[in-house]
Amino acid sequence: MSTALRASGDERRVPCASCKKPIIAGARKCRHCKAWQPEGPKAPRAAIIMTITLTSVLSVIVTSRESIVEKAPPLTTLPGDPVSSTEPSPAAVGPDLPPPPPPKAPPPPAEKRKWKAREIKMGDVHPLDLALSKDGERIFVSADDATIREYRAATGEIVHKASVPAKGDRIELLFDRYIAVLRKDDRVTRVPVVDVERWDYDPIPLDVGAGPGDIREMSDKSVVVATTAGHRVSRFKLPSGKRVADIKLPQTTGQLFLVNSAGRPTLAALGAMTHSGRPAGAWIDLFDPAETPFGATRRSIAVGRDPRPGGVTSEGDVIFFPDFATNTASILPVSSPSDIRSAEVGQGPIAGFVMAGDRYGVTLDATARTASVVDLAPTSGSERIRVTTLMLSAEPRMGRLSSDGTTLFVALGGGEEPPRDEGVAIIAGDPPEIVGTFPTGKGAISVAVAKDLSRAAVANYFAKSITVLESP
Repeated sequence: MSTALRASGDERRVPCASCKKPIIAGARKCRHCKAWQPEGPKAPRAAIIMTITLTSVLSVIVTSRESIVEKAPPLTTLPGDPVSSTEPSPAAVGPDLPPPPPPKAPPPPAEKRKWKAREIKMGDVHPLDLALSKDGERIFVSADDATIREYRAATGEIVHKASVPAKGDRIELLFDRYIAVLRKDDRVTRVPVVDVERWDYDPIPLDVGAGPGDIREMSDKSVVVATTAGHRVSRFKLPSGKRVADIKLPQTTGQLFLVNSAGRPTLAALGAMTHSGRPAGAWIDLFDPAETPFGATRRSIAVGRDPRPGGVTSEGDVIFFPDFATNTASILPVSSPSDIRSAEVGQGPIAGFVMAGDRYGVTLDATARTASVVDLAPTSGSERIRVTTLMLSAEPRMGRLSSDGTTLFVALGGGEEPPRDEGVAIIAGDPPEIVGTFPTGKGAISVAVAKDLSRAAVANYFAKSITVLESP
């Protein structure tokens, strides 16, 4: 066959049916003369083409009908899977889902907060002290009819009331559940504790000794109580009220601190002795509450003549407290007490607080009607500690500091028993300054603040009311 087939690689060529020029085997049309080629006996290839054609036709017929199966939902995105930019996220699918809420704006700085005041009337009883729940929604009040009452902060509605063995000059909220009632009387030897989740239960009695002075909650759900006349510091378990540890001290203990000494949690007891009714010296006793027996390695530090309640830095390494007899404030490093420093403050300091990220100590000076701001920054040589004076509109009676150390609320009731003045001052900022003064009912006897700083409240003795301060 002179016009024989020619092979080129894997392609087989045959002569065109019209012009006889070689074309690829199986081609339908000649690329030279453009003539269509006749169908040859190619059963296997034809069968394949027929099968493909039939499959396509059936596919068209089937898919042209409406499917009874709904469209599959999008796959759930797993953690770590990349998010497609063209497909909506699962949270965005569906018309019934609301859009995500916008991010909350951070609260304004303490000194720029706007406060509003309103009054809650108590009826025929005088309030003595009060405390707020952690979220500020509940107000607990000690009244002069020997009751503890719970009010709804938002509405002023009284929702619970319990009787206790004696009037509570001071109350403390422990673990956001228990109210400890302390009475300033050397004849009192017990501290009743009210469970505010079980108002129908009797108060839990803590046998503390004569003259309850201060109480502190511990990390293991126990509490430590100090006494004035009894000279005891005792530890109790809640809710059983069982006394598990006890120590006797030579002096009256007025305040307890939780501090950090050489990296160990330590209890500090601030107390004083008197001679013929006059201050005769004061000490801070440090001991590890985890030791057995309780206070086995007690260490005493002399700290002046007549110390009053103070505060501790956030790290627990420095105690700041005023001395009423000498009109000074002391800065005591717990691990090196020999490096104690002091600064002159206003006359008659009754309380001290550590504020603004541990940068300042503030004293409330009753006689001078001032607040003294003490710079806690280290000094060298004979350099004097910087002190700034803030003028208050009336005599301070007591103060409460917010848990973040940014805002101090000062009850301006005065030192009379019972108090007769009124008003509350707010101190905040860096450095601290008076950012607001609000009127209250007559006889501002006590003040409290919620841990989240949403509310503060002032108990007004003669007005028989509670002033509620709220910050939107």
